[in-house]
Amino acid sequence: MLLRPSGTRILPRVPFLVEKAFLQRDSMAYDSAEKIQERIKGIKWAHPINLGHGVAQGEWHIRRRFERRLKLMQIPENLKGWTVLDIGAWDGYFSFECERRGADRVLAIDTYAWDTPHGMDGFLAAKEILGSKVDYKRMDVQHISPAEIGKFDLVLFFGVLYHLRNPIIGLEKIAGVTNKLLICETHVLLPFIHERHALIPFFPGDEETRGVPYDLCAIPTLKCLTDMLRAAGFKELDVKYKPSFRYWKKFVALLKNMPQTGRGIVHARV
Repeated sequence: MLLRPSGTRILPRVPFLVEKAFLQRDSMAYDSAEKIQERIKGIKWAHPINLGHGVAQGEWHIRRRFERRLKLMQIPENLKGWTVLDIGAWDGYFSFECERRGADRVLAIDTYAWDTPHGMDGFLAAKEILGSKVDYKRMDVQHISPAEIGKFDLVLFFGVLYHLRNPIIGLEKIAGVTNKLLICETHVLLPFIHERHALIPFFPGDEETRGVPYDLCAIPTLKCLTDMLRAAGFKELDVKYKPSFRYWKKFVALLKNMPQTGRGIVHARV
């Protein structure tokens, strides 16, 4: 749920280990950049997925941003034996990455992106071209449960929390399907002097403004986020990343008399 790069580029050949498909690919179907380009014609992409044969989406700075995000998330390098749930999968960048890292099963769920004009064309095209076995299901985080989808060793929850009208309920639902680790990445609030307090402003949110800009619901301070995770049932919390340019943004909050925001990342274990 980030930027929406529209361009598609033919890139220079990348190293074999980066480019090779992580599952058996139908070599006759997509064995050239031209065939891949024909399959993805007209698709608008949010994620810069490498589809092989030098084909990737987005400008160089978008690809670099996602590469940086991937490092900051600190997803385990070896996921062999793990099951993974990707909440808010969109085009599937992180779903396919977890599959590449050896996860036994990956389930991608979304409604926000898949049920809007953006749709799930990018996800389905990437799944087909990569020969991926990632499962997918249209489902809102408020509706997940062990009975519906099972439980997962790793849950990815990137760029979704601030879209939820009832974030604490969403976190409780997620705790119920997490066996080991939740990685939560979200906007966090940066007020000038009250960052150490559990604060969270409320906005109308997706239920009222679906498909238009600034459709946010709630942005917690990092303190509020960790408190909500504990209240939802997570026992061990590790803050992996605090907003960049944090003190500058706090100064801007003072000048504008308005809290600023940045991204935060927390690893939470049940």
